[in-house]
Amino acid sequence: MKILGIETSSKTASVAVADENGILGELSYSAKKTHSQVILPLALELLEKLELTIKDMDCVAVSDGPGSYTGLRIGIAAAKGLTFTGEIKCCGVSSLMALAYELAAFEGTVAAAVRARAGVVYFGAYSFENGRPVCVLQDRVCTDEQLEELIAGLDGKVMLTGDICQEVKEKLFPNSENISAAPLYLRELRASSLCAIAAAMKDNWTDGEQLNARYLQETKAEKDKRFSENARTENI
Repeated sequence: MKILGIETSSKTASVAVADENGILGELSYSAKKTHSQVILPLALELLEKLELTIKDMDCVAVSDGPGSYTGLRIGIAAAKGLTFTGEIKCCGVSSLMALAYELAAFEGTVAAAVRARAGVVYFGAYSFENGRPVCVLQDRVCTDEQLEELIAGLDGKVMLTGDICQEVKEKLFPNSENISAAPLYLRELRASSLCAIAAAMKDNWTDGEQLNARYLQETKAEKDKRFSENARTENI
């Protein structure tokens, strides 16, 4: 079993290939080029270095959200393009779950918090049993105030991760011995985590045409459409 992981939901684009024995290789790119310019060349470069082709893959795992709207669309489009023949399966993986997976060995709950925009956060909480993710709190969009309540309500030891985890620890839970922030090198989402989760969740594999982004909130286009429809209704 071989899985190609594609991560484009965050600032750093990354790809990885894994089999039942572990990670075969991983590449990442965080320069100024857009993900659309680098993700497919990056994937093909990694496959070439491993002397493999896309036909050797059984599944393409990709972040399906939440995260950058544009980034999610790019990653999902790449996954669909690589699997368009239908011979290779796809697996959409929560970006928050994959972020939490970096701390799968932690004995407690991993709370992933990523800044969506000012005052708004993407949040989800997970634990792991034998490498399999267990959802403690479903992925959601929440305010900073709601985030504090959600984290405070978690039982036992809690490890915070994500781009605002240090800020959350220092501002909201500075004196809590049960709540800590992940080490800096474990706060970045990696494509290899997508591979590991997809391998543990084979029942979630699907055809590429069924793959869709989970934005968790309205996109700008959806907001503009709703505003336009409301304005048209008011003028009738």
